[in-house]
Amino acid sequence: MKTRWTEQQVWDWYNALPWLRGCNFIGSDCAGRIDMWQSYGSKQHMETADKELALAEKIGFNTIRIIVEFDVWAQEHDAFMDNLESYLTLAAKHRQSVMVCLAHEAVMCRNVPYTYKPLGKQFCAPGFHQGRLPLSAEEKAKTPIHALQREETREKYLSMVKEIVTKYAQDNRVLVWNVYNEPGIGVGEKCVSLLNLMFEAVRSCDPMQPLCADVWTEDDSEKRKAAIALSDVISYHNYQPIEKMVPQLEKIMGEGRPVLMTEWLNRINKCDVREIYPLLYMLRIGSYCWGFVVGKTQTNEPWDSLWEEYEQNPDLCKCDFTKWQHDLFRPNLRPYDPREMDILLKYNSMAVKRETL
Repeated sequence: MKTRWTEQQVWDWYNALPWLRGCNFIGSDCAGRIDMWQSYGSKQHMETADKELALAEKIGFNTIRIIVEFDVWAQEHDAFMDNLESYLTLAAKHRQSVMVCLAHEAVMCRNVPYTYKPLGKQFCAPGFHQGRLPLSAEEKAKTPIHALQREETREKYLSMVKEIVTKYAQDNRVLVWNVYNEPGIGVGEKCVSLLNLMFEAVRSCDPMQPLCADVWTEDDSEKRKAAIALSDVISYHNYQPIEKMVPQLEKIMGEGRPVLMTEWLNRINKCDVREIYPLLYMLRIGSYCWGFVVGKTQTNEPWDSLWEEYEQNPDLCKCDFTKWQHDLFRPNLRPYDPREMDILLKYNSMAVKRETL
């Protein structure tokens, strides 16, 4: 649709769906999004994805969220597009609809002119969240640059977006276009102009699917307001414990549109399956936990910011470092916590019964 959906339109769309329950997906043998989308190792990565998406289907999940990588599209266009089709095909095989995220501010270039990330075998730092070493003081001092901010890459980035959306604008394997992941987390309020560029590009392709950008802060910033104002359905991120999450959910639900919790699960911060999953089921909020099978991205490890919080104020820090932060399954495909898995299975089964009434 070329204009923002009305509340009636988006509720009609949402109420026709089952309760959305799934995860942010990257195969356990991928060391990051470059690995996920490049040609190097892609045959093995697809075999792993097939096996792990079969597990998602088995436990009653019905949707995944994937984030594309511009640096691969720009350097290996055909391989990227082939891999995107393969992921959509595998997801459909295992009855998973797909939310496709088109932009993010993670691991941005800090050089001028814009420099593409290298392809091939990817470095993975053992014991670090997403396999990435913390930035040095020198790197932190450099301004991060999104490809949309640079004249030499802006049109190329928008070309990628339009190609992907045009190709799948009428494809029911794609559930939602997640236009922008956590706008402003790297570039601050400068993201508002980038948000407008992205939404304009996606809407120009006249997709049948709704659009969203992630609401990930609890402030009254311009980036939060823009994400809400531009979105059809609300994509929301929250890694807080339940006592903080409930009033925050009440506020975002007050926007009058369906809410998809597209990132949650941080056991270290007491945002866990036992309390949050039943809440999302009861409120019929879409659920996309972060991570599925633990692997090279090591998102079971804490964010570096949590280590810093403890090191600065060990007596005040409430983090439980004895637990995994994200992910549901071990490398052998057994649950991280079988009792936690019992909860997931219980509510997924209840959802099926509710949907067949």
